[in-house]
Amino acid sequence: MSIMVSLEFPMKDGQQAGFLETLGGALPDTRAYEGCIKVETFAEEGGSSVILIEEWETKKHQETYFQWRVDTGLVDAIGAFVSGPPIIKYYEIRSE
Repeated sequence: MSIMVSLEFPMKDGQQAGFLETLGGALPDTRAYEGCIKVETFAEEGGSSVILIEEWETKKHQETYFQWRVDTGLVDAIGAFVSGPPIIKYYEIRSE
């Protein structure tokens, strides 16, 4: 069963546009990564945060992907735009 993951990135003042530009260059690789079903981006009005809503085949797929992003430097690259670490939450997708 697939899982839904939310990642909320708190933005430094005035940095949302630059973050979204950097993210836009990275998301094609995310969508092509093994186990990724879909990724959607939501930019908060006023620029204080960006949320990614991701669907993955399994939690392990997403965790492996996230570690790859750490290892390849994207997490460090977005550090200039964010005011803190992302808030990551995992959700079981239910049919009720």
